[in-house]
Amino acid sequence: MKKTIFIIISVVVIGLTFYYFKNIYGWLEFRKNTDTPDQFLNKTVTKKEDYSKDSLTISAKLKDLLLRHENEDFFYSKEYFEGTDIIIDTIVYSPDLAKLGILVLTKNPTSRQLLPTKDKDYYYNATAYLCVRQQDTLHLSWLGPSFTSSTDKQDQSNYIRQECFRTFVSKDTTEKYAHKYNLNDVRFWTSSEWQKIEEDRIKKKAFEEEKIKHPENIYEPPKR
Repeated sequence: MKKTIFIIISVVVIGLTFYYFKNIYGWLEFRKNTDTPDQFLNKTVTKKEDYSKDSLTISAKLKDLLLRHENEDFFYSKEYFEGTDIIIDTIVYSPDLAKLGILVLTKNPTSRQLLPTKDKDYYYNATAYLCVRQQDTLHLSWLGPSFTSSTDKQDQSNYIRQECFRTFVSKDTTEKYAHKYNLNDVRFWTSSEWQKIEEDRIKKKAFEEEKIKHPENIYEPPKR
């Protein structure tokens, strides 16, 4: 009888400990979850047809990035190819609909892996992009983080949502471009993230112009 009670108590303790680290304290690197306070939750919604239109436009732009394999972009690796499926997992909008946060999944055959997963046909990667709408044009910027090589689509979706909506906030928010808010926080849309995007856009434009005018001054690491 005592042995049975001891086993039951042990199972309960282990279960509570697992739940604590996974849902309260944060499983990844044992980081504390920084859930967005209810009063700051972003509740912006858009029309279904507008969401679908944005999804299609974003997918096309991501496909273009995928085929170009640009340095310092999520699609730099040659594991991505014409046959890679791009899945828009979630789009979150700023209140004025001019800024977007995009959670992206990719689906690849396991033959593209360095060490192919046995008995599985596909694997999934995940990341996040930010987007600025200027009139009818959407400008994308890779945000990160990245999750790779999961053979379970739903698991990968859960990982990127957890990271962007619960644990995105930096440990040190005093840094200039620190992640001060989660992507589902209405304050995120006026944070320094967007200043960095604009600075990066200006640098990239200057780089592209220099590459055209003075290609001899440009060095680009070889693509993988």
